[in-house]
Amino acid sequence: MIRPVLLLLSVCILISGCDKLADSSARLDKSVSAGASKVAVIDIDAVAKALGRDEVVKQQIQAAGQQLRQQLTEFSSGLQTKLNEEKSKLGSEPSADERQQLQEKLLAAQQQVQQSQVLARQKAAQFQNQLALQFRNEMRPVAAEIARKQGASTVLLANTLLWFDAPIDITGAVIDAMSAKGAATAAPAVAPAAPAEQKPATK
Repeated sequence: MIRPVLLLLSVCILISGCDKLADSSARLDKSVSAGASKVAVIDIDAVAKALGRDEVVKQQIQAAGQQLRQQLTEFSSGLQTKLNEEKSKLGSEPSADERQQLQEKLLAAQQQVQQSQVLARQKAAQFQNQLALQFRNEMRPVAAEIARKQGASTVLLANTLLWFDAPIDITGAVIDAMSAKGAATAAPAVAPAAPAEQKPATK
């Protein structure tokens, strides 16, 4: 008679414990859900393309690249002219020392041209990054306002995510809002920085 009673008590305790465990799990799930922040997703490339800004930026980058290449050409031409003048001063039969000095000037000029090319590439990359940052800063307040209206506290970039559900995508709403504000193809011009001017190598 004792064993059935003990078995019954054990079952009751087990059931009670399971109920408490289920209650604790439910409270934990509820707490996690309440603490988790809702996110929104945006595709910056799609926004830029829809507004025509990708073509504007492309044209600006091409114009900046052409300007930098022209400056490099002028710089190289100036160095070559200076070297030719130095060479003409030596006459038809320069001494060994004079030939050595001319060779040193030629090497120095080549180094200056190479340094200017590296600097020009750096300036072009900086200019491209500046345009991208400018567009992102222009889009940020619009995306933030739309995200807040949808109850989101974070906006993630679509190209950094493996998958996301369509309802959290605010790309279309941002495009509509920026179009309404006249942001389409209205990118302000940003002048590229010119390579630092270097003096031709002379002695």
